[in-house]
Amino acid sequence: MPGTRLRGFSSGVILVVGVLVVPFALGVAFTSSSTPDAHDYVRMAFAQVAGATIAMATPVALVVQRIIRRSPLVDTLWFVAVAGAVIWFQLANLSFAVDTLVRVLPTVS
Repeated sequence: MPGTRLRGFSSGVILVVGVLVVPFALGVAFTSSSTPDAHDYVRMAFAQVAGATIAMATPVALVVQRIIRRSPLVDTLWFVAVAGAVIWFQLANLSFAVDTLVRVLPTVS
C-alpha cells in the first residue's frame, strides 16, 4: 500500500519507537540513582522535555509523510487523530514537569 513504509520501517514501528521507546529511554537514562539535588531535577526535566518533543514530532512527521505520499484519506486522518492525542498528552506531561520543577527547586539546597 502506498505511503505505509518509510525507508523499510512500517509507520506503526516508527510511531511506537518515537512515542514510547525513545522518551522512556531518555527518562531512564537521566534519572538520578541517588537522592536528587537541584542539578538532577533540572537534568530530569530537560530529558522529559526532549522526550516529549520527540514524542510530539514523530506523529506529526508521519502525518506529513502520509500527505506527501498521497496516502488514502482514512489513513491520514487516523494519523492526524493519533498526533492530536499524543500532542495533547505530551503538553499535559510538559505542564506537569514544569510544575514539579517549580515546586521542588526552591526546597532543594
